[in-house]
Amino acid sequence: VNWVRGCDWFHDTLVDADAAINPMMWQNAGRSGIDQWNFVLSPQAASQDPSGEYTKTWVPELANLPSVGLVHRPWEASADVLEEAGVVLGETYP
Repeated sequence: VNWVRGCDWFHDTLVDADAAINPMMWQNAGRSGIDQWNFVLSPQAASQDPSGEYTKTWVPELANLPSVGLVHRPWEASADVLEEAGVVLGETYP
């Protein structure tokens, strides 16, 4: 998918879209921009949310899972842990 399609959709959707910054960021994400930098947010690595508190706040379906490890990778939890947390993969959590 061409980065322009994402840029157009995002620009139309944003309330505070910036006509200069939005295309630049989409070009960079598509590796075709002038400012090539590697920016990776990995929910699995939990590098941006090591305690799991951010995830639990904004994904309340996972709030009862243990913070370390499983809140970022619920599919790795045992059936017992998921049941205790009230998480049913594919039903209560995508």
